[in-house]
Amino acid sequence: MEANQKPKIAISSCLLGNLVRYDKNHCKDNWIVNELSKYVELVPICPEMRMGLGAPREEIHLYHRPGEKDKVRLKKKFDGQDLTRLAEETYAMMNEDIREVEYDGMILTKKSPSCGIDRVKTIEEGRPDKVTWSTGLFAKNILENFPSLPIIDSGRLLNKDLRENFLKSVFAHFRFKQVEKNLSSFQDFHKRYKYILMDHSPSSLKSLGQIVANASLETIDRDFNKYYKLFFKTMSTPSTSQKRCNTLQHFMGYFKKHIDTDEKKEILILLEDLRKDIIKYSVILKYFDLLTKKYKVNYLDIQYYFSPYPKELKLLKDI
Repeated sequence: MEANQKPKIAISSCLLGNLVRYDKNHCKDNWIVNELSKYVELVPICPEMRMGLGAPREEIHLYHRPGEKDKVRLKKKFDGQDLTRLAEETYAMMNEDIREVEYDGMILTKKSPSCGIDRVKTIEEGRPDKVTWSTGLFAKNILENFPSLPIIDSGRLLNKDLRENFLKSVFAHFRFKQVEKNLSSFQDFHKRYKYILMDHSPSSLKSLGQIVANASLETIDRDFNKYYKLFFKTMSTPSTSQKRCNTLQHFMGYFKKHIDTDEKKEILILLEDLRKDIIKYSVILKYFDLLTKKYKVNYLDIQYYFSPYPKELKLLKDI
């Protein structure tokens, strides 16, 4: 990774403090602006402004027609003008921009009729009292057209586990784009992410390993694409203390020639404490990192497991 290169994240413009909301206000996220922006390139996007609605503007709402609950539409709140077709045409243009830029992730505004990932208020036409919950139309478009792109909303970003996994996925996406389409680079990427993948799904790790093992220069494009889809599907599966404990037990095999019986017992106690959520994952992770450096275990040292993103983001301090 070049020092001047950063992952690119598309982000709802209002989260950066830009005055693009319907009331010409914003919902600036200070952590994103003051901290995250140091380590990634944030590119503002706003479906409503791209639709030409301007700011300030009339509020827009999600709705569905009677008997068409699964066909969520978009309209102006007060005059009722349907904006669904305009939205779809705008999203198609935005999708082309997204493909061209090749973002590594996306952060959207929670509960927005355009950008909310879930829990967006949706009413039945003519029955404003009949409320259900949907995904914002732009967010739905992104999830359908870019299913492997790491995505989160501003609500989920407050959850320490979801935030950590999102950024881990963003930096993995960025690194995957740098992989040269040859077998050695492909194998090296997989090797370095082996234990992160194990944290999420041992069965998917095995399947991904088979893709890499069976790859050939003749089918490299197909193999890359297949690997890419399964890799980020795997990363979207939450890790748990139980899974992390199992991964770290695999690490112990690298130290069996270096640690004595008493040390092994102490490590097993730590792992059991992790399994029971008695200690933080960050504590035992640092312990294994120190063991790796102390005994010069190169295979573990080259893993992204200990440094999936810049440590200065402090994503693990509460995990």
